[in-house]
Amino acid sequence: MKIKIVYICLILFLSTLITENIYSQDKSDNHFFEMNFLQIPYEQMSEFLTFYETVGKPMDMDNEYILSTKIFRHVSGPIWNICFVSEYKDMESFVAAGKRGDELFEKMFPDKTKREEIMKKWGAYLKGHSDALVNDIPKLEKK
Repeated sequence: MKIKIVYICLILFLSTLITENIYSQDKSDNHFFEMNFLQIPYEQMSEFLTFYETVGKPMDMDNEYILSTKIFRHVSGPIWNICFVSEYKDMESFVAAGKRGDELFEKMFPDKTKREEIMKKWGAYLKGHSDALVNDIPKLEKK
């Protein structure tokens, strides 16, 4: 039992070091980019993009914490993806954008039942997804 506790404490300690190291990178002056890869069935891509344009885009446009957004449609390879890339000034803006997005969603759709329907529809398109938060490295860019 004592060995298990020691291992658990060691794992928690090491995960703290790793987390600190990851977030210490957040102190840079570079912008943050959130990358969302959504697996959408090919035959539903156009329908999904129309849905996003009427529901998601207005909220992104009104969210002052999002500096820019780009949407990429997959054209080749084994998995059909749509990639959303949103740019933020810093980590604080990323967090604030999430909170602001919730506020805008509630403002756009005050009826809770309607919001639940929209989230259910959004989920029906997804066959999987992954997310990443990345920093740019300006000195390695091609301009």
